[in-house]
Amino acid sequence: MKTTTSRFRPVMAIFTSILLAVVLVPTGCAPKVVPVEGPQISMMLETNFTSSEYDAGSLLLWNIGQNTLHISGTSVVHVSEIDYGGLPLFWQPGSPVRVVQQWGIPSKKALITATSKDIRMLVPPVGMQSAPTTGGLFTRWYVPEKDAFVVVPLEVSASSSQKTVMTVTEQGVASGSKSQLLTVPVPSGLAQIDVLYGSGSTSNGFVLVEARDNVVTNAADSLWLLHMNNRTGSWVRCGNLSAFGGSLIPDQSPSFARVGTLLYFTHSHTKIGCIDTTVVSPSVMLPEEINTLLVRLFKEGPQNAEGPLQAQLASSSDTLIVSYPDVHGNPVYYDVDISGTVLGSLRADKTSVSSFDANGKQGSSLKTPGSPGYVSFPSYDLFQGNIF
Repeated sequence: MKTTTSRFRPVMAIFTSILLAVVLVPTGCAPKVVPVEGPQISMMLETNFTSSEYDAGSLLLWNIGQNTLHISGTSVVHVSEIDYGGLPLFWQPGSPVRVVQQWGIPSKKALITATSKDIRMLVPPVGMQSAPTTGGLFTRWYVPEKDAFVVVPLEVSASSSQKTVMTVTEQGVASGSKSQLLTVPVPSGLAQIDVLYGSGSTSNGFVLVEARDNVVTNAADSLWLLHMNNRTGSWVRCGNLSAFGGSLIPDQSPSFARVGTLLYFTHSHTKIGCIDTTVVSPSVMLPEEINTLLVRLFKEGPQNAEGPLQAQLASSSDTLIVSYPDVHGNPVYYDVDISGTVLGSLRADKTSVSSFDANGKQGSSLKTPGSPGYVSFPSYDLFQGNIF
């Protein structure tokens, strides 16, 4: 495994890429055909870019079946210091829209300012805002039903001479809230654990980790799921990462997306995997149709990149979003059904964003002056894998 310094780099590719949307059934990894009216995907446009700041939150609704775009017309937040922690934006749609405050590196300055009344700025408790100078990095996510944040250390190094534990900390955002700790022993025989994703509370949630075997050398790392239920934790092994080059950590950050109980992930120039996080014995699945389409995107995308380009994942309601750059590196967003048939597309550039139907007929077109064509998608868990 590589050290945490190269694990979770800020990634802009998700905003400048092809978007592939597949509507999924509540259980299992197989998608179903999108109905005629199609899903409606909420996004944020990012505009008025300068070298250090931008406006975001002109909420954009893409109705794929009707081939239309609707925009709120006004930005809801202003983001500064984009080179020092201001990207990406972590938000959830609703009324009000939830946006997680970010802090600059190393200034510790708050980077996001609300420019609309329809915003709730989520400010994590002081100890969860940035990594302590004397400690390691950590991951963080939000639990709406408890109005609380949860943090877990990014890495846990197991010891062969004494019991190693993982500590999960939960704390509400309300003033005076006290932190609650869940301490769970790490399974024996593991040399190191790297936290990949987390969701839910210490009473009803999970943590996905990658682990290296302490005995078998040169073996593919394995995925383990920590189930949290009523403030107790239990581990279950999900399988190895042989289909992903043996690890989800080297060279670039893995990408994750939640769709209901399903957690999708990918890394580097490999495959898209899927785990049902609620079953008793979860296993890594490789959805055939989605991976067939991914292979096609690899072939049709840029061929002269310096390194392997990784697909980026996101989600909106019951929709999985898979992004990958086209041959010119332009942001074109496709919605496809189970067979890979394009139902519609969204094209964005520095001046406008436009929708197209399956036959390439243009629907709506909105002018977006001052935008480099970036689109921000909502975050299911407001999960951040690199709190510095």
